[in-house]
Amino acid sequence: MTSTLVKEASPPAAPGPAPLRRPRRRRAAVALLFVLPALLLLGALVVYPVLFSVGRSFFDASGTRFVGGENYTEMFRDPATLKAVRNTAIWVVVAPTLLTGLGLILAVLVEKVRWATAFKLLLFMPMAVSFLAAGIVFRLAYDHDPDKGVLNAAVTGVHDAFAGTSSYPGARARDGQEGGLVKGADGSYRTGAGVSAGDTVALGLVGVAPDDLPSGTESAYGA
Repeated sequence: MTSTLVKEASPPAAPGPAPLRRPRRRRAAVALLFVLPALLLLGALVVYPVLFSVGRSFFDASGTRFVGGENYTEMFRDPATLKAVRNTAIWVVVAPTLLTGLGLILAVLVEKVRWATAFKLLLFMPMAVSFLAAGIVFRLAYDHDPDKGVLNAAVTGVHDAFAGTSSYPGARARDGQEGGLVKGADGSYRTGAGVSAGDTVALGLVGVAPDDLPSGTESAYGA
């Protein structure tokens, strides 16, 4: 007599609750609400002007007559346009090539050569200097006053070595005369009387060599 074991089949599992789609839609609506102002601004300032310009390019200057592609044909016949396209193509090719080559050279200098530390110092020093310090250094170097600007002082020194500092070297203002100039303690000169805007002031000068005076010059007062 044989016996057979029969395994009772388990009842099918009850289906789980359907995923809720409402929270997902709500999140999408909230995200769209946040993005909507940027989309409106982008469309008003970028997309619409581009589409309007493209459509406007198919009309004549008055904007009333449709001319098709005549404007583009005329544009590419203009030598100035062809020159601009050529310059742009040269810039697109040359600039990345030079920048990439220079970057590779600097990378080799800061890693592979003997004086790598010095090259690193020269390369990264401008990045370490603050904008305020850079502005102060720039002002000290390029100030137009030769007593302050280093570069201008050097240029002025070279110029003065080969030529006079002015048309009348050695001339100075005359002070102590009525209606003339009065010398201040700091070396500056001021008029003895008040002067309104637009008035003319006669500046008496002494110390001018007679040979440097222009023809027809007369003495300011009798000897």
